[in-house]
Amino acid sequence: MTTTLYDFLDQIGARPRFFSLGRRITEIPHERFTAFENAAEPWSQPFQQAAWLGILFDDTQAGEPHLWFLRFPLDEQGLLVQAARDEFLRRIIDSAGQPDNAADPSTDPLGDNPFGFKPNEAQMANLHARITHSQGQSPSPQYAHTLEYFSGKQGFEQWQFVGLQGIADLAIRHDEHTGLLTQAIPQLPAEPFNVLCGCLENAALGDSLIDAIAQRLHTELGTPDPVLIAAALRGLSNGAQREKVIAAMQVALHSEPGKHPEILAAIAGRAWESLYDNDLRTHFLRRLAESGQRAFDSILADLLFLPVLRTLLLADIRDHQQPQEVQQAIATFIQRFTQSTAKGNKP
Repeated sequence: MTTTLYDFLDQIGARPRFFSLGRRITEIPHERFTAFENAAEPWSQPFQQAAWLGILFDDTQAGEPHLWFLRFPLDEQGLLVQAARDEFLRRIIDSAGQPDNAADPSTDPLGDNPFGFKPNEAQMANLHARITHSQGQSPSPQYAHTLEYFSGKQGFEQWQFVGLQGIADLAIRHDEHTGLLTQAIPQLPAEPFNVLCGCLENAALGDSLIDAIAQRLHTELGTPDPVLIAAALRGLSNGAQREKVIAAMQVALHSEPGKHPEILAAIAGRAWESLYDNDLRTHFLRRLAESGQRAFDSILADLLFLPVLRTLLLADIRDHQQPQEVQQAIATFIQRFTQSTAKGNKP
């Protein structure tokens, strides 16, 4: 009898690969996904109180690789709401027949399934780049033109015909083109810089690229354009040298635009691991309180679903030594949460 999604996929002979798509694109080992399904461990990267999941049916017998995109709600501990998974399976089995007679996954049974979602264009480009690169396949036809553009030979203002897929293909191969990227980053116009950082947020960057983006961050802080500051922070967020990433976040938070919701959302959404640092988290909460109660409530509620941060933030919430503005924002957050819970709604 099918009890889990993994069981179902095994019974129909699928060979799935699992990807988290919520905060950044990462592949999930089978054993970790199984533990999540069995409520043995929380989802590692919840976003908006849900697990955003991509499943690749990597089976050459089925023709072109096929993808399912699913969004499952999580409880307060970040664990799977198993009733939602069960309802999804019921719908799939009802639409495909019994598991042993189920249709090939490439037939896409999600249709009007309420647990399916459509990734945005950037997610699709970056996921496609990751999959093809991991399979040793050639990058997209846009890749060659992208390399030419980032070389600067045609002028960095000529970016309008550079495709998103080409930039994603370049980002996944960033370690092969470090010199090219570090030369280009200081000179890129706003739009290609923003797109590049949105792709690099999925990559563990080395020192040279971290330094180049951090320097661009300093430049943008003098402008200041919160969208480009947030872009730089996203590009830095998954850097291999955590100390440098934390230092960049501190610089942004100490700046005049550091309380802008766009910047705070970039840190919370993409650089959440930096908030494990006590000093950075303290400063982050202060700037978050200064940004307004609406942003404070939304961002704090989202962060409380992250397994490690939940423990740290609950301690912060109980800390009466917090600055007055933080204490007031927390008190209002708790009041609204209590009222929402009493009405049977999520915060």
